Amino acid sequence: MLAVAKTPHIEFSFKGPKEALVDILERLKGAYPIRVVESDSDSQDWTSTKLHQQIKSRMHGGSYLRIDLFKAGSSQKALAEATGIPQPHISQMIAGKRPISHENAQKLGKFFKRPAKRYRVMTEEI
Repeated sequence: MLAVAKTPHIEFSFKGPKEALVDILERLKGAYPIRVVESDSDSQDWTSTKLHQQIKSRMHGGSYLRIDLFKAGSSQKALAEATGIPQPHISQMIAGKRPISHENAQKLGKFFKRPAKRYRVMTEEI
């Protein structure tokens, strides 16, 4: 059995007498707004949630650049030297203040071994 609370997230498995489980669930319900998920058919795919859609709508090419730079354990300076893109431009792209051109997206894709279109995602803020 899986119990999920909005805030904080609580997940647990329980083995024991049913009466004890009922008591625990009642106490949790009193403290948190919970929904009990008893099987996988009751669960919801993360990508179909409203929260996922809100987060996804705020992502731009620079967001993905920040993520990939962090995962690679690299610095903006090292990326600039490897791609020929000036470091201040990389900083501005990450901040969402500079759009990522097709040419720069190609360079970034090659460096991170990712599709260039990943870095061409735009929002109205750019």
